[in-house]
Amino acid sequence: MRFIFFFLFPFIVFSQNISEKQRLLNVLDTSSIISEKVQLYVDLAWEYTIIENDSALIYAEIGLILSKKNKYKLGEAISLEAKGLYEEIVTGNYDLASEYYFEGIKLSEENNLAYATSIYHSLGVMFHTSDNFEKAKEYYTIAYEKAKSENNILIQKKCLINLGAIYSTLKEYQKAEEMLLESLTLDIRKDYDYSTYANLGNLYYRKKEYQKALPYLELATEQGQDNLDSEGNLYFLINVKAALKDSIGMDQIMARATIFIEESVSARTNSLMLMAISNYYRKFGELELALEYRDKYLTIYEEIKEGQRDQTVYELETKYQTEKVQRDLEKEQAAQKLLYFILGFTGILLVLISFFFYKNRKNNILLAKQKKMLEITVDEKNVLLKETHHRVKNSFQIVSSLLYLQSESITDKEAQNAIKEAQNRVRSMVLIHQKLYSKDQLVGIDTNEYISDLVNDIMESHQFQKHSLAYTLDIEPLILNVETITPIGLIINELIVNVLKHAFNEIDENSLLTVSLKKKGEELILQIQDNGKGLQEKVKETSFGIKLIKALSKKLKGNLKFDSQKDQGTLATLTIKRFNIL
Repeated sequence: MRFIFFFLFPFIVFSQNISEKQRLLNVLDTSSIISEKVQLYVDLAWEYTIIENDSALIYAEIGLILSKKNKYKLGEAISLEAKGLYEEIVTGNYDLASEYYFEGIKLSEENNLAYATSIYHSLGVMFHTSDNFEKAKEYYTIAYEKAKSENNILIQKKCLINLGAIYSTLKEYQKAEEMLLESLTLDIRKDYDYSTYANLGNLYYRKKEYQKALPYLELATEQGQDNLDSEGNLYFLINVKAALKDSIGMDQIMARATIFIEESVSARTNSLMLMAISNYYRKFGELELALEYRDKYLTIYEEIKEGQRDQTVYELETKYQTEKVQRDLEKEQAAQKLLYFILGFTGILLVLISFFFYKNRKNNILLAKQKKMLEITVDEKNVLLKETHHRVKNSFQIVSSLLYLQSESITDKEAQNAIKEAQNRVRSMVLIHQKLYSKDQLVGIDTNEYISDLVNDIMESHQFQKHSLAYTLDIEPLILNVETITPIGLIINELIVNVLKHAFNEIDENSLLTVSLKKKGEELILQIQDNGKGLQEKVKETSFGIKLIKALSKKLKGNLKFDSQKDQGTLATLTIKRFNIL
């Protein structure tokens, strides 16, 4: 998972609200300085962008028209950036936002305006938010170098913080740390230092230096007027607290995080917060809460992925770079039009090749991420698992019913018994899936409950002449996965049926069957004992029941042995070495 902190809105600092700016516009007369009027229109555009009101486009367009009318090139560039910010932030229309940004850069470069630095930074932010880190790094670097040559300390600081976040994401930790620490030395907009603290905390978190990360994240989440993103930074603090298993002060932190999620409109930040909370609860064993927040995270994560427009942005940027190169070549070598045509055609082919390569690579990455997420959360999708187990149970039930119908039409006693035994085996598996979908045990089975029901079901399915066989159970309550409990259930079925068929000449009130399952060290010990007549001869290795038991025992890395004495009964002991307790 990626965590990044950066400045989305790089070009204006506001101290007045919308109504105050509108009042100032009303008192300005026609003789007022054009730059002041344009700045007010752009300021209003930004204020409306913050509240996602399309009046932002109207004011940005007025600023653009006024600038063109008065040949105020800087105003044109500022207005174009304002329109780009609205399309990027409010509508999510990255292609249109890119057109405005590139047009503003072109205008600035053609007129030698320093404002190109701000727009380059905005482009870096746009690529950053769409996870195209290489392009984001490229434009942040351009903006940083320009800001140094122009002595623009504010944009230098923003670029250092954002580049630090990029290098941290790319696991170039030393370079990231150098840039973030350097940003703290720039004595301007100290409120930006909170983002630096957050990024440093993130960097040390990635390096698993949790104790080193903690003080920076505590600074980043301090509540104060200057720290506008104190709540948004909470998810890093929660992650570090989880890694350290530190619950001190977490009630207040969780309360703040919950309020933030309810009030925030940022799907990206909300998804990170939900994942952090889920991981924290998982770390402390509160699995129900962990699953609840993981499901909320997955819902938002899917929405984010559906809304991403990385590919469109990449194509437009490539198109702009190609056109820029062509413009420069045309200025320098106007006579070589044929050569330019060949270069342009080659460039288009490269763009198409890059497009298909990038699209295929992106699809592969997305599929890999989705596959990994499904593998991690498959046991958490309760509803789907219940439905699956319900369908499996129904399928086994149909098989059991078909076997019953078949047995009713067979007169041969031996064949009828064989079908009935097969029906018993199927019922042992029916019982497993019935329990999986009827209760909260979606990935495991309670041995005590399952074996009790299984033995009772076997007894009820057999007809006794005078007395039913009495039995006792001594089952240690364990939660076993389906791959373990299924063969155990089938083995118990075979051994009990074998007792019913062979252990007693006639079942009376003294006849007794004992079933025991215990965990001893690294082994499970299953024992089935009767007080019948004992083995009269050696166990027949060729019988289907014994073959089935041995095959199932092999799957469990089990060892089965029989101990018997005449008229004192038989003890069957299965030692299981391969099992999975949940």
